[in-house]
Amino acid sequence: MTLQSDGQGFVRPAPEGATLVLGCDWIVGDATGLLVLISTAAPDAVTAAVATLPEEGYTCQVSDDFGAQFCELPGSGPDTEEFVVARDDVWIYYAPVNRNGRAFLSDIASQIFG
Repeated sequence: MTLQSDGQGFVRPAPEGATLVLGCDWIVGDATGLLVLISTAAPDAVTAAVATLPEEGYTCQVSDDFGAQFCELPGSGPDTEEFVVARDDVWIYYAPVNRNGRAFLSDIASQIFG
């Protein structure tokens, strides 16, 4: 789960032409952590990419909290899910590992989208 310095080679859903703006990973021990990758892309590319997520197993809906598309890929439990939050030209990929990180995602998205 360790993020490479530029995110190259890490496979994740992202819009066409996306530019990684910020990548952070918080690791505790060998198997617990959170990965956050924030990218920007043309708004139409973000919209098109969200439309493809259900084909990959994601469930998407508009979030009432920050008016963005909130997409969830279920894992084997709340500590293995993957999320995408997208609005306008911003794409957030978020993956907790062995920890329930939904509250952190809400805080991150609220700070970005207001």
